[in-house]
Amino acid sequence: MALAAATAETWGIAGSTFLPAYLLIAATVGAGSMCARRALAEPGATKPLADLTDHPHEVAYLSGGGELAVWSALCAMHLRGTLIAADGTVRAVGRLDDAAGALERAIHATAGSPVGRRRLVFHRSVRPELAAIEERLVAGGFLLAEDRRRRIRLVGLWMLGVAALGLVRVLADIAEVRPVGLLVTALLVVTAVAVLQLTLSPRRTRRGNRALAALRDRHRALAPESAPDWHSHGPAGAALGVGLFGTGALAVSAPGFAREIAPPAAAAAGIRTSGLAVSGGGDGGGGGGGNGG
Repeated sequence: MALAAATAETWGIAGSTFLPAYLLIAATVGAGSMCARRALAEPGATKPLADLTDHPHEVAYLSGGGELAVWSALCAMHLRGTLIAADGTVRAVGRLDDAAGALERAIHATAGSPVGRRRLVFHRSVRPELAAIEERLVAGGFLLAEDRRRRIRLVGLWMLGVAALGLVRVLADIAEVRPVGLLVTALLVVTAVAVLQLTLSPRRTRRGNRALAALRDRHRALAPESAPDWHSHGPAGAALGVGLFGTGALAVSAPGFAREIAPPAAAAAGIRTSGLAVSGGGDGGGGGGGNGG
């Protein structure tokens, strides 16, 4: 009787049976959670939005968040002659014309006296305009609202439950002095997936990713490798080039302005700072930027 009790399997389930069953549960829950996250990343009803090509600063926000939108506006203002830069600061000059958008007007009002370029995105006059851009992109189905992103992250609780089951089994096996090496490995993988799902969520919707991909393909002439002449494309074209292809486009097409608006070390690296490298999406984070479906 004592021998039977000593050799009884944990929970009455042999380890060779529990491990495959646990892996099957993890794979099933993992697949279900991925499907749920993808579904949440594609809002159903969206408000119509005009062609994004006509809104280059919104394209920049969609691609890289508020900071890239500010870069886009600064490039347009530089070509319009309404802004000058020196040693990482910018200052508004001249008068804006009707073609200037709301973000450019907010920056122009902010930079009446020299202001650090990095501070613009946090300025009380600029932040409301960036928030308005985000609201329009969310309404258009290109960006995910924070509430939707939180719901996507909470899907990670499914995998966390699977991890909890594995942990309880590991502790029970340890108490019975049974081998747990393979189960611990599986538990670590499940836990890592759960942590990633709980902490990461896409910033853009799948529609937003498709829109960016289509715009980049349509406006390939604005890519840095094409060395576009921004004066021929005009302020709106320059702003769109930065929005679609990142700040590397600025270093190629306007190196003098790039050296003045960014520190030398950043300019030497193509001024792709603050996470502004254009990303293609994916199920990653993104605050400002980038992010996928």
